Amino acid sequence: MKKIFLLILIQSFILSDTIGQENKFIPISSFGIRQGANVSFVDFSPTVSTGILYGYNGGLVFRHVNEELFALQVELNFTQKGWIESLDTIPNTYNRKLSYIELPFLTQIFIGKRDVKYYLNLGPSVAYLISEKENMTIGNEQYVREYYNKAINNKFDFSVVGEIGIRYDSKIGMFNMGIRYYYTMTNLFKYNSENTYEISRNQTINIALTYFVF
Repeated sequence: MKKIFLLILIQSFILSDTIGQENKFIPISSFGIRQGANVSFVDFSPTVSTGILYGYNGGLVFRHVNEELFALQVELNFTQKGWIESLDTIPNTYNRKLSYIELPFLTQIFIGKRDVKYYLNLGPSVAYLISEKENMTIGNEQYVREYYNKAINNKFDFSVVGEIGIRYDSKIGMFNMGIRYYYTMTNLFKYNSENTYEISRNQTINIALTYFVF
């Protein structure tokens, strides 16, 4: 009787270990291409009435799923930010487009067991300004701002990124469609005696489609 009980116990351990191995999560890494568009403006203080500037955002993505419901995502993007000034009653026009190389580091949480899942991305992003372009028409010199025709002082842009989206796993790869917001914590211009703007921060909303190859 003891031998039978011992045999059953050993078989139970073997079966439990086999099931555990079958259900063990296997980490997955994948590469993707990201293509999207930005809606940007700049938060100034003292307030400047600014409009929305449209720009491009896209690049390469690496994603590593290290837990069943968690992943790490690193991107290398080219992104365009900037602003348009609203001067309805003044015969001046002004806009500035800023082009950056961007490197977001994101933690992804997703839910869903089938082909369609929902995800949340959170993390920091650092960008470096590689070019800028101003367009202006001055009809009234009284309303020329001190940063006109002056280069951006701070080429680095540090942001906190939040994104929500939907993911579809297909036979040809994985598709992510998401909308994200960049809350920038660094100023474009130095606050000093020559510049009265204490705050001058990029603010960006981005919509993009990412395709991952398994």
